[in-house]
Amino acid sequence: MLRKIAYRFGTAALTLIGVTALMFVLIQLAPGSPIADAEDGLTPLTESERIALERMWRLDQPLPTQYLGWLGDLARGDLGNSIRDRRPVSERIGERLPLTLILNGSALLVLLLVAVPLGAAAALQPNSRLDRWSATWSYTLYAIPVFWAALMLQRLFAVRLGWLPLSGTGSDGLPLIQHLVLPVSCLSYGGVAYVSRFVRANLIESTPPEALRSARARGMTQLSILYRHGFRLAAVPLLTLAGFLIPAMIAGSVVVESVFQLPGLGTLFLDAAYQRDLPVLLAMTLLSGAATLAGIAFSDIAYSLFDPRVRRG
Repeated sequence: MLRKIAYRFGTAALTLIGVTALMFVLIQLAPGSPIADAEDGLTPLTESERIALERMWRLDQPLPTQYLGWLGDLARGDLGNSIRDRRPVSERIGERLPLTLILNGSALLVLLLVAVPLGAAAALQPNSRLDRWSATWSYTLYAIPVFWAALMLQRLFAVRLGWLPLSGTGSDGLPLIQHLVLPVSCLSYGGVAYVSRFVRANLIESTPPEALRSARARGMTQLSILYRHGFRLAAVPLLTLAGFLIPAMIAGSVVVESVFQLPGLGTLFLDAAYQRDLPVLLAMTLLSGAATLAGIAFSDIAYSLFDPRVRRG
């Protein structure tokens, strides 16, 4: 197991290097200059100032040298400074990280609290009216784009009804929780639709009809059968799925934060992309890639620990 974990960490490190290298090349292929984009709205730079700034961010060096220099700084724990405002990248990420963690953590909690009971209820009565109703709504919700749902929710609950704020994080005097209701709903509804059907399918598969009949003969109810037997057998695929929810929510939070104007990591990434702020983009790519690989590694390790067939192999 320790050898497998070490191998996973090694491949994850190589993958992160490849992802950041790809991002570095793509940004360099875009037209224009990061220094020219950074002076938008500011006093134009003199030629000597431009040369000094290019030297500061190694933009006057060949591309391989620039990237290797960034890797060297990263090995020392230095993410560099933003080209846009000259501030340390770690400081800018640290300002935005708490809100993104709260948003994604709340969405994941809502997803699990709604999807697992809904899937279990459908598994208790397969092909019933409840099962068909939940299937219809799940497939419908899963097909709705996040940005369209966000706009519709804003129009209904913020513009027409006035129950919830339109955007922002509390500068209007309202508590943060009210500002997060709509973003959390947008970030979790697709996962609720998918996970609920996933739970239903795995519970039905893990509790075949003969097992249900045998358990009922011993006086057990359907709910106790699902709890004692179904969830135990379905735990492995559920743990596997949980690891892949992390990258899906990271991708979704970029759209949600942009629509609701939340100052999180998603909007920081979009702003850096528009401004060609290379140090911020590389740091954000590294962070999102590490979170994605951590989720996948969690799924693999959990699968190895909880599935005796894999553990014996």
